Amino acid sequence: MRDRLPPQRQGGGAGTGRAARSNLSPKEGAEEAERRLGRPCFHAGQKVVGRHRCVTCQFQIMNRGTLPVCPDCGEIVWAYMEEGPRPVPEGESPTETPAAAKPATTVQEGVKLEGPAKPVKVEENVKLEP
Repeated sequence: MRDRLPPQRQGGGAGTGRAARSNLSPKEGAEEAERRLGRPCFHAGQKVVGRHRCVTCQFQIMNRGTLPVCPDCGEIVWAYMEEGPRPVPEGESPTETPAAAKPATTVQEGVKLEGPAKPVKVEENVKLEP
């Protein structure tokens, strides 16, 4: 049974290419996966309705209750695969969501830049070194 588990669930860091971090709580593991993947992530035991994918083996589920442990690999962290705003798990307030889920920049279309547009002059064969 142990050989079917992913490296992070087998314990010990030997042969995995990185030191094992067994001191992470499920919440910290989900936050770390969220930073790494750029998608909302949740852990087993949270109630988040929607389509989820295991972050280890890519097993997909359509969840209607609390998130389970992955039936294929034993992972407890799930990535939320639907579009739209980050869902709030049942029992949490919206202020508890990680800052990684918020975009760092704002994209706006149709914004007029101030000042007159200056023409761009392109010169070829310009040497930058003396």
